[in-house]
Amino acid sequence: MKFQNLSDKKIGIWGRGKEGLATFKALIKKTTPKDIIFIEEDNIQDIYTCDVLIKSPGISIYREEIKKAKEKGIYCTTPTNLFFQNKKEKTKVLAVTGTKGKSTTSSLLYHTLKSLGFKVKLGGNIGIPLIELVDADTDYIVAELSSYQSADLNGQIDIAILTNLYHEHLQWHQTHEQYYLDKINMLNQSKISIINALQQESIQRTSHLKRLFFNDTEGYCFKDGFFYNKNEKLFPTDILPLKGEHNLENASAVLTALNCLKINPRDAKEAFISFQALPHRLQILGEKEKILYVDDSISTTPETSLAAVKAFDNNGFITLFIGGFDRQQDYTVLINFLKQIKNRILLICLPDTGYSAFSLAQQEGIRAIKATSIQEGVLIAKEQTPAGGIVILSPGAPSYNQYKNFEERGDDFKKNIFNE
Repeated sequence: MKFQNLSDKKIGIWGRGKEGLATFKALIKKTTPKDIIFIEEDNIQDIYTCDVLIKSPGISIYREEIKKAKEKGIYCTTPTNLFFQNKKEKTKVLAVTGTKGKSTTSSLLYHTLKSLGFKVKLGGNIGIPLIELVDADTDYIVAELSSYQSADLNGQIDIAILTNLYHEHLQWHQTHEQYYLDKINMLNQSKISIINALQQESIQRTSHLKRLFFNDTEGYCFKDGFFYNKNEKLFPTDILPLKGEHNLENASAVLTALNCLKINPRDAKEAFISFQALPHRLQILGEKEKILYVDDSISTTPETSLAAVKAFDNNGFITLFIGGFDRQQDYTVLINFLKQIKNRILLICLPDTGYSAFSLAQQEGIRAIKATSIQEGVLIAKEQTPAGGIVILSPGAPSYNQYKNFEERGDDFKKNIFNE
């Protein structure tokens, strides 16, 4: 819906967080509504007095109130959709989604384009709410979109990147199948979709799309310590200051996107060198008493915990913090890998899901210790990790059972290590 069509309407904004407040400011600037009200749980019935309902991403589209509002003829939309329907036509949107890696991929694409002299903004699930960029006079907007923002997206994307698909966000989407469908909805509205050739789930679910592949030997990929375009060697992978093969996969996606934009991917080399890792994403915190500590609190699936272990698999002894909010995670694949290195691995298992990982570990002869908190876990790690070892917080689960978000969890980990 165009902003001008919102004038003289009673508008409800469901959610008073960052997205909701940004939407309120945009409406005041762009429209002359009859009234604007904020909807929260204590006045939820006021939804049905509105002409238009704008819901924040955290509100599931599958809530009964949304269904009922639509049945009553109330127009339901989102801040993300308002952005797409009102942005400057000349601005190209490069959108990134995926269960994991979307923040790093978005940030690396933004950093590279900016380093090459383009006018570019970064927004969406990371950084600035997209609706704040509706008037941005830029060449590109790099938009990180969560599954919440993708589910009911209505707006054309120039290039979409899908990093991967794993089980996640069950409470919001109700089923794993619906989560996958909601993720793919973003790609359905893109002119070009860039898909991870190493991820079968992504390949199978995007066969109906016009797509390119990254991590494909017929495109941009990495091998033997170099990035390649088919058989053409580009530059060494170790110039990128990020640990783990999954980050080389993300970088390959960025190179593919640059090629789509008619930008020589070789020109990305200097930007890759100057890129800095995002906080809480395999972030090396430092060394204390000859033990290295790594914060990967962003990890909310067992697959990302596995990637973290592989990223530091050459570092000798590893103490891994695992566990968090229960979303029916399956740690079997992670445990199957860890049993191959069980002579140099220690699991510190946190509530809630860490306790199920503890049981699996015991069955495979992997050393594991239960802890009730990160504070207790850090004390155990300091005692049990040998000099030269590494301690990684990569929980493979969300933080909501003990923390507000993954940032708070990672900060608590760091505080307890360094007694800040």
